Amino acid sequence: MSLALHASVPAGPGPMVKIVDLHVKFGRHEVLKGIHLEVAPREVLSIVGPSGSGKSTLLHCVNRLQTAHRGHIWIEGVDILAPGVDVNRLRRKVGMVFQHFNLFENKTVLDNVILAPVKLGLLPRAAAVARGLDLLRQLGLAAKAQAWPHNLSGGQKQRVAIARALAMDPDLMLFDEPTSALDPEMVKDVLDAMKDLARGGMTMMVVTHEMGFAREVSNRMVFLDEGLIVEDAPPEWFFNRPQNPRTKAFLEKIL
Repeated sequence: MSLALHASVPAGPGPMVKIVDLHVKFGRHEVLKGIHLEVAPREVLSIVGPSGSGKSTLLHCVNRLQTAHRGHIWIEGVDILAPGVDVNRLRRKVGMVFQHFNLFENKTVLDNVILAPVKLGLLPRAAAVARGLDLLRQLGLAAKAQAWPHNLSGGQKQRVAIARALAMDPDLMLFDEPTSALDPEMVKDVLDAMKDLARGGMTMMVVTHEMGFAREVSNRMVFLDEGLIVEDAPPEWFFNRPQNPRTKAFLEKIL
């Protein structure tokens, strides 16, 4: 069954995400050097590049987990870097799944999933439980609702993390290398869940090393190198006819 969990992604004339002249520094080291990027509603954008190129930093800026030195990020028309922006309200619209699962080990799977919508008063507990159980069912985890995280495999933990993010009914999902901490045999289930999300129309920004997934699911590929976007193209062009020498060298090394 397809995870059509967000039935009405806004489809207005503007982009879901618009980034203009984004700069980030860690001390004297400039990690992002002027990023310009747009993501349309329902688009799946994969962000790839060598380690240290700024991929995760870019994603963290979109969720205000990283402070920008300069620039603007609009999400659904709101400049999230403007003074006075309600960061908590922003994070209700933007779900994020990390490389490490960050589950609460002292809570059951279901309690992990429903914690945020109940605590924030977005859903009564009974409604949150019903939604949480439905999400777990769609992610193949119905039998694990009352399990403890330490009894789950890595792939199961990551799918719980996806369910937890989806429980907030986000407009945008961010994935920061969600399979890189998994054993190879656990990767497929997580990627299948992400593919179902894409088919259901979720807008997604994905930092990944999974080139097969990126080629199959993405609408666009972005290649970051030393804090700059050096290639931005549909998967067919990106993989078969890359224009930048750095992109070509990267693909020759990993494919």
